[in-house]
Amino acid sequence: MPEHILSGIKAIVAMKLRRKGLIQREIAKIIKSDRSIVSHYLSGRYPKEKILKIAKTIEQLPPKYGAKLIHSLTDDKGLAKNLIKELYGVKLLWDENSCIACGSCLGCVALTLDNFTVNIDENACYLCASCIFRCPTNSLKFIEEE
Repeated sequence: MPEHILSGIKAIVAMKLRRKGLIQREIAKIIKSDRSIVSHYLSGRYPKEKILKIAKTIEQLPPKYGAKLIHSLTDDKGLAKNLIKELYGVKLLWDENSCIACGSCLGCVALTLDNFTVNIDENACYLCASCIFRCPTNSLKFIEEE
């Protein structure tokens, strides 16, 4: 069942990317699927409506919850990051005014603490939201990318 829900999310992302003007080959690379599967997603032949309904519900979740759910559906962190980025259009932000530099977020390899400043390595960040849930002061959050 998780792979079916993941297919529903991939289908929604594929449709979003097509509306942005991407071609099937580019979409297939982003969602890590075969081009024939992308064709099925774009034509509406796959997945079933029930699965798409679940995926649309996930799309409506706040990004931090949707990200956790998407990461639970696949072991491929790169795929999860691509899907989250396209589905929610977010990036991680640190709020220096509320941070107490406790280090709770540092379980993630994308974050480092230097002189009471949290640095985010966007290339290493998989948008998993683990740091967001660990932060006691809500100093880490997803914001819309520009």
